Amino acid sequence: MATYFGFEPSTGLKADIDKLLANLANKAPEAQYHLANEISLKLTDEIIDVLLLNLVDLMQHHGDGDGGGLLKFLGGFLKKTMHGMLKLMLGKADNAEVNKRADYLRARSLALPNDIARIGFKLDAETYQHFMNAFTQIESGNGKAVAQELVKTMKVFNEACIVSFFDEFVAVLNLGMINRKGASVTRGLIQKESNSTVEKLIPSLTDQQFKDFAAYFKAMLVER
Repeated sequence: MATYFGFEPSTGLKADIDKLLANLANKAPEAQYHLANEISLKLTDEIIDVLLLNLVDLMQHHGDGDGGGLLKFLGGFLKKTMHGMLKLMLGKADNAEVNKRADYLRARSLALPNDIARIGFKLDAETYQHFMNAFTQIESGNGKAVAQELVKTMKVFNEACIVSFFDEFVAVLNLGMINRKGASVTRGLIQKESNSTVEKLIPSLTDQQFKDFAAYFKAMLVER
C-alpha cells in the first residue's frame, strides 16, 4: 500500500489539463503555451486555496482567534509571490517545450484505484502515519496534547509540498541563471513563512478547531 496527499481540482482546471494533455498527445499544430500558462496560474491558486485559504472559513465556524488572520496573510503572500514569479518565468514556448512542462502535470495528476481524480503527490508512509496518529488523538478530544507533534508533522508536510508543487515545477522550466536564483530565493521565503504560520496557528486552535482541521486534511490523505 502507498500513501498520498491529493485534492480534487475544480471542474474548470481539470478540463483545461485534460484539454492540454489531449492536444499535446494528438500533436495539435496550434500553440499551446497560452493554455499551459493559464493552467499554471489556476493550479497555483487552487493549491494555495486548498492548503490555506479554504481553512479560514473552517476556523471561523468555532471561534476564529488569530488563525484566520494568519492563514489569510500567508495565502495572500504566497499568491502575490507566485504570480510575480510565474509572470517572469512563463512566456512564449513552442509545443515541444510545453510538452516538457506538461510532464509536471502528468506527475501531479493522481488516478488511484476506486478514488476521485486528484492533484497531489506520493506522501511517505511515516508522515502519513504521524498524521493519522495525531488525527486519532484529536478526534478523541486530545488536540492540545498533540499540538507540538502536529507542528513537526506539518513542517515535514510543508517541505513535501514545496518539493512537489514548487521544486518539481521549476525543474521542468527552461530558466536562465537569474531566474533560477530568483526561484531559489522565492522557495526560501515560502518555506520560512509557511513554517512560521504552522508554529503560530496550531497551538492556538481550540478543541473543535483541531477537529475541523483534522477532518479537512484527513479527507485529502489517501492510502491505496
